[in-house]
Amino acid sequence: MRLKQILLFLFYLILIHANQVGSAQQYHAIHGSPYAGVSGAFNNPASIGNSLHRWDFQLFSGQTSIYTNTIWAQSLKNAITNRPGDYIKDGFQSRNFTTNSDLSLFSAMYRINKKHAVAIAFRGKMYNHIYTNEFNIQDTSTSLRSFFKLNRTTPFLESKSIHVGWGELNLTYAGALLETDNSRLTVGATMQFSKSLIGGFSKMNKARFRENINGSDTSYTSTSGVGEYGYSANYDVLQQFGATSASIKSFLNEAKSAIGLTVGLEYVKYEDETYLDRRNYSGRVYNYKIGFSIVDIGSQKFNNSQYTGRFSENNNGISDAAIARAFNGVNNTRDLRDSLAVIYDSVQVLPPTFTIENPTRAIVNFDKQINANFFVNTQMVIHFSNAKNALKQKSNDYSFVTITPRWETLNWGVYMPIQYTRDGQVWTGLAVKAGPVIAGIHRLGILKQGSLLNGGGYILLNIHPFRKKEMKSRIDCFE
Repeated sequence: MRLKQILLFLFYLILIHANQVGSAQQYHAIHGSPYAGVSGAFNNPASIGNSLHRWDFQLFSGQTSIYTNTIWAQSLKNAITNRPGDYIKDGFQSRNFTTNSDLSLFSAMYRINKKHAVAIAFRGKMYNHIYTNEFNIQDTSTSLRSFFKLNRTTPFLESKSIHVGWGELNLTYAGALLETDNSRLTVGATMQFSKSLIGGFSKMNKARFRENINGSDTSYTSTSGVGEYGYSANYDVLQQFGATSASIKSFLNEAKSAIGLTVGLEYVKYEDETYLDRRNYSGRVYNYKIGFSIVDIGSQKFNNSQYTGRFSENNNGISDAAIARAFNGVNNTRDLRDSLAVIYDSVQVLPPTFTIENPTRAIVNFDKQINANFFVNTQMVIHFSNAKNALKQKSNDYSFVTITPRWETLNWGVYMPIQYTRDGQVWTGLAVKAGPVIAGIHRLGILKQGSLLNGGGYILLNIHPFRKKEMKSRIDCFE
């Protein structure tokens, strides 16, 4: 790869293991939907108490979202076909790359009676964040020295990265707290029992260098800076022995356990009492629905690998040639630590454990039913964590405000979420439902030629009652 040396230097502390299963509740099509079933609990656990399905079984759901200002979408096609191409946006700017993904297998919901519902889900989540300050890069740069030359007027270089992935068991309960002829207040909670599978972080602070001109020879010397990286020790098992049955078993056994919590409430306002005797096959017509939830309260804990540390340069300068040599022959994190220990004059051992906080956030959802089959959903996310600016290790979601018009029946649906992200991007997506399958794309613009790699998509496969006669009222018939 042409930019390998540059990227190794700039992101040498960044540990991104994209092959891990992972993410977040970005299923915008079904937010607020009375047909969401067990999937609705991912966004608000109280929602299963108002589900139109008596039972719902999810075979599979998967979602990924990507936010970046620096990587082109066509890089995926080039990578698959092993063709050269521009991967990174040229110029002087700050850089960011964030992903969140999630996977759910064999999840189920069951409404015990008119007031109580339960659900269980097996999920995996993953978050990746990379941030840098402003620096210059050009596709013509093929060496570390040429990169330094482009940035000889850049005051310093900084970067930060977070990587975390975990698997969890969700146990959800929802119950009706208050109910009148025309309204219903439901509360719910999800206990999240997780295994912290893999985590890592890195920081590079105030890395400075100077230009040395000696006749026609120009070189560069790194003069100061502090960098550190840590990652979960169980990854060393896979790194040392590969993915064998024994190493995978050891990897899972060494992963720490954690407990998280998601809580929510949902208030439904129905139409006038005249509708009590005119319940249709799609459930009782409601005027509006308001949901509030606090999602992913908790954190993931990890044992720190012995091949991590904090490195600083305060006295002796390090030439660009020495830095390049240090990365030659680096095949694993042990080699990386040994090389860094040689070129930096101060090496410190990191604490034996570290924590990465979950992307805790509050979600406010308003769902308006226009008629029996047409709805408009509005959702706002209030974030309690910021991976970029936090002093501690934190992960975060990137949603902010989403408006989703949807036409939906028991077996069919069309959805068009319009999303304003946390960093000011506007995404227009599209999703469709056909029987048990819902599939969607977060941003249609990713299909355009020359687009940045912003977007992603999702797919769900849910089994539930598909015949109308099994849905006699808003919560089915329990008599």
